[in-house]
Amino acid sequence: MNKVVLYIRDTFELSGFTRQTQQVSTELYDPDATFISSGVKAGDYIENRDELGDFFEARITSVSSETVLVLSETIYGQGAQDINYRIYRGFNQVDLFEDETISVTSKIQDIRDISKVFTDFSQSFTLPASKKNNKLFKHFYNYFISEGAFDARKKADAILEINYIPFRRGKIFLNGVKMKNNKAYAYNVTFFGNTVTLTDLFGDDELSQLDLSAFDHSYGNSQVQTGLTTGYFSESIIYPLITHTQRLYFNSGTSGHDDNTLDGNLYEHNSSHSVDVALRYSQLKPAIKVKDIISAIETKYGINFVDSDFISTTPMSNLYMWLSRTKGILGGKEGAEDKIRVLSSWVHVDHDTLVSINSSGEELTLQSMDTEVEDVKMELTITPTSAHTSKQYDVEIYRDGILVSNSNNNVGTSNTDFLDIVGDMEGSVFKFIVKTSGETLQFTPTLFIGGDDGTGYIEEEDLDCGGAISVQSKVIISEEMPKMKVMDFISGILKMFNLTVYYIDDESDSNYGKIRMIPLDDFYDDNPSIFDITKYVDSSEHDVESTIPFSEIELEYQEPKTLLMKQHKESFNHIFGDEEFKPTNVDRGKPYKVKVPFEHLKFERLFDEDDNSITSIQWGYSAGDNFKPDASDVDAGGQPSANYDPVLTKPVLFYGIRITGLTANNGINYNTGSDNDELLNYWKPSNTNENGTSSTAPAFTLNFDNEVDEWNLTDYNGTTNSLFKKFYQTYIEDVFNAKKRIFKLTAHLPNSVLLNYKLNDRFQIGDKVFTINSIDTNLKTGESKLELLNVL
Repeated sequence: MNKVVLYIRDTFELSGFTRQTQQVSTELYDPDATFISSGVKAGDYIENRDELGDFFEARITSVSSETVLVLSETIYGQGAQDINYRIYRGFNQVDLFEDETISVTSKIQDIRDISKVFTDFSQSFTLPASKKNNKLFKHFYNYFISEGAFDARKKADAILEINYIPFRRGKIFLNGVKMKNNKAYAYNVTFFGNTVTLTDLFGDDELSQLDLSAFDHSYGNSQVQTGLTTGYFSESIIYPLITHTQRLYFNSGTSGHDDNTLDGNLYEHNSSHSVDVALRYSQLKPAIKVKDIISAIETKYGINFVDSDFISTTPMSNLYMWLSRTKGILGGKEGAEDKIRVLSSWVHVDHDTLVSINSSGEELTLQSMDTEVEDVKMELTITPTSAHTSKQYDVEIYRDGILVSNSNNNVGTSNTDFLDIVGDMEGSVFKFIVKTSGETLQFTPTLFIGGDDGTGYIEEEDLDCGGAISVQSKVIISEEMPKMKVMDFISGILKMFNLTVYYIDDESDSNYGKIRMIPLDDFYDDNPSIFDITKYVDSSEHDVESTIPFSEIELEYQEPKTLLMKQHKESFNHIFGDEEFKPTNVDRGKPYKVKVPFEHLKFERLFDEDDNSITSIQWGYSAGDNFKPDASDVDAGGQPSANYDPVLTKPVLFYGIRITGLTANNGINYNTGSDNDELLNYWKPSNTNENGTSSTAPAFTLNFDNEVDEWNLTDYNGTTNSLFKKFYQTYIEDVFNAKKRIFKLTAHLPNSVLLNYKLNDRFQIGDKVFTINSIDTNLKTGESKLELLNVL
């Protein structure tokens, strides 16, 4: 009989901010802290993640005073000395009922539900309401306790051990308390593996709440041209050749370039009409690398993925998300471009110094306030110059990349403020933005910061930007992110590439505490061990079942709305990029659908309409509503157009491929405003990660199925490297193999197996080897109900 040991971390937590003058120190000084009064004790832990993303943790060896802690080691990084620390308790061993059964089910992928990633979980079990447990759960049954009460809305960190050897790390969720004779008798809890933490961390947060300000940039004709031909921030931001309304074509014919020439001709002709029909910069929108979105998620939620597993590999290296939050032009306002000014060049003017200003002058970090301060107020005053007092504008205040206050449709002088408790304000980074809908606005900004002790301001600072400034066109990336939850984005990536994800909780692993995101095939091939469990298996009975719960597997994108996608469906009665796997001789079960939250685009490589020769220009079209031929399109300088209404797609992923070296008269006719240029380089949107050739398929494609390649116009048939072939085929064909079985049996596994197996390992029974579908283990007895799959 095993001894099961459960540790739960005390929910005590304290956060703060301090500025340390000595970079490497085991002493932490926070003049605003009340460590002793707050209950901080020697033995508590403290952590800091610095501006480089490095994580530091130490133990508190002594509490010297209300404001000084002595640590076991330094938690300071290599950059600025801003320390955003978090103090928390260690783990406490809890009391268990002697006869309580604790069973944990372990699985990561279930053959009966192939699109989901699972984590360890237990059946609910009870803990006695002992003195120790009552203290840990802070007498949860007593609802009169409010100060320091146990928050059952959150899961607590937990460790399960067998005979004092770690078995699983995860979370404990308090379900409730059983009362007997008006006294607490037992706490009902459930254990979950660490992977469940991702859902808790992300909650309902959206991609627009990520801090992507490092990729904000000016917006205008020349900036879009640079984004289309070169890109920004080491190609993290590009402007792919995807238009929202203007329908593009290529016609090099020397005749017919007159008042009747249709809008959208990418051939640069000497005719004056060539300017009118050229590609307009307002037709393009930016795109951001998916890797940079994942990096922003890591930073915001304090998590780290093991990059080498998948994120830094070829299928992700040039994968982009198109930034189209609204249909039509960037920002969604037809006929006007937002002009934006991120307020910068802030300087201290008067009173105290309460903020530090970064090198660009855009970001203000609130320092530690006086210990008597309760609330902090920021008030931004915008005073337009005399010639601009009638112009309308909006004001936004951001804290740590999140919009926290705004005022819209202001005219004349305005005041926009933000108030919060001092503990939530200290250490926060603030940014201020003024916007108009296309109008030029000159104004003078001033900022007041005040710390209030309940009777009035006892600390103040005034700042300004050195005088009158103007708004300018600028792209704020977070505001252009498609409407999508962070959790949906991550789960969409997992489904597209059939990835599994789990925390590394082996302390001996160099990546301990990080998260693996890895293709399922690679997971099962990642150095699995083989455990011979023959003598532990109950051979008196076992069940053998079929592994075929479905009649077919359907892999799908969201319903398409764009023109080329709808035309493909009408022509072939099939949605471009979707896959249906229908095994032969299977007439049982229902179809199983794997549907990603992204929409798919079909791209078009243009032919020269004059001589039918193929060009090196491929584009995408995000339109498809009503056909709106216009004999005198205002946007096209009076030229006729054959455009469609723009549509708002679900988030779109594509590969960005930079095409260079186009020859003269074969480039892209680009409207510079007053003239037109021929662009000889551009960012091609693609469903493949590389160009490939007519005989060699690109290494990866975003199509689930085999499709005619849009660039090479080639049907690669069995050699196409579709998402299905690269990431699903091996696993699914194995599931549907006529010889595949699920074996359900019971075994009394020894601790040498229980404490060491991983879910990609193999179990050997006799001369047969099996993979693990799931294991349900009684931790006390070691009795395990196994679901195993025979290896073919």
